[in-house]
Amino acid sequence: MKKIVLLFLFIITLPVIAQQDIKTLKYCVDPDWMPFEGVVNGKHTGIASDYLELFSQSLPYKFILVSTNSWKESTDFLKSGKCDLTLMLNSSAEREKYLTFSLPYFFGPNVLVTKGGMPFIQDLTAIGDMTLGVVSGYRLLEEIPMYYPEIKIKVLSSEEAGLLSVNQGDIDAFVGSLYSINLSINTLNLQSVKINGWISLQDKLRIGFTKPNAHLTPIFNKTIEKISSKQHNDILMRWSDVRVVKQTDYTVLYYFISGMSLLFIVFLWRYLVSIKISNALKHKNKELEQIREELLFVNKELEYLSFHDNLTNLYNRHYFMSTLNDHLNQLARQEIDSCILMVDLDFFKKINDEFGHAVGDKILQQFSALLLNALRAGDIAARWGGEEFVVLLPETDNNSSLTLAKRLIEAVEHHSFDLNINLTISIGVSQFKDNDTIESWIERADTALYQAKNEGRNCIKESL
Repeated sequence: MKKIVLLFLFIITLPVIAQQDIKTLKYCVDPDWMPFEGVVNGKHTGIASDYLELFSQSLPYKFILVSTNSWKESTDFLKSGKCDLTLMLNSSAEREKYLTFSLPYFFGPNVLVTKGGMPFIQDLTAIGDMTLGVVSGYRLLEEIPMYYPEIKIKVLSSEEAGLLSVNQGDIDAFVGSLYSINLSINTLNLQSVKINGWISLQDKLRIGFTKPNAHLTPIFNKTIEKISSKQHNDILMRWSDVRVVKQTDYTVLYYFISGMSLLFIVFLWRYLVSIKISNALKHKNKELEQIREELLFVNKELEYLSFHDNLTNLYNRHYFMSTLNDHLNQLARQEIDSCILMVDLDFFKKINDEFGHAVGDKILQQFSALLLNALRAGDIAARWGGEEFVVLLPETDNNSSLTLAKRLIEAVEHHSFDLNINLTISIGVSQFKDNDTIESWIERADTALYQAKNEGRNCIKESL
């Protein structure tokens, strides 16, 4: 009998023992960063909540949400130790002072948003004199001034404030995550703004642990490595076109309905069935809409690839000729000046032969960045072939073109390329004439370039 009692006591205490083995972890989130994460009616939601469910299934931890009103407050809580971790953020030098980061488990592009009428922005190097909006506390506010110190930045309180500032014309452009910006534009119904460029700084989102919890990093890393591609894709598909809907608490109504007569319950049941069917149809329509949006996104990527050179990210020859044809039609209707620059990297074959093609490719990429930085918004730069480049300067006369060409030559001479390679360039300039065709205009620029190369290189020649 005594053994039976002891066995009974052991069985009823098992749940208590198991519960003691489960460690509680408090986490903070950005309450207003959908679809990545948010708090709706006191509950954590978004992409991060789905990944948290995966972590909960694999690890012996109980996760408790610490409610905050803003990302700044969440950051303050992490610094003070009121939270043990946060689920989804980029690492940065500033954040590494108080957080230890896991492996990245979600990747996403960052994009530029402008008014609808502005030309496509190839990268941050093409911002020029425009004012760029960045959200306070976000990693981009640290990295953009580090890599692009010449850009004029306006700090904003939130992504919504940034998009509204672009819409109202207070700033020229705003930068942020593709997924959250796409959702915000649709939610705010902003008709006059558009996603109008990509930047090379990609989101690599991780878990951030406070320093006292740094020992958890390798444990969570093992779980992150086990997440399958299908699980990643399922989560992205589920949240790629989300809409935030505030839910109403119907608890009182449910109690009222429970006391109604059997006849009312029958009618209610029929109503719920019809709602279920309707929701199923809506769900299918939503899936079709998501597929349509994904196809549009893929088509835009393919369009970008078809118009750009894969190595330098400049426009390719096909796009340049198409643009030049449209521009020539415009010149036929208007009396405006335009010029073409043909640019060649001097003795580039020698660089390839001496240092290898990998170094040569880096030189081409670095020169392309210098070229974009020297141009104005509206100028079109393309890789013509090999080490030769072509630039269209709309509404520009011969003197202004020569000034720009001199500035480019000086920039190349003073730039520190890989392996301290000294590089010079030769440039041919041709201004549009009334009887010019595309072929004759380009040919005159090419002839001027050939003359510059024959007369010692590292110089500029004008076409006659």
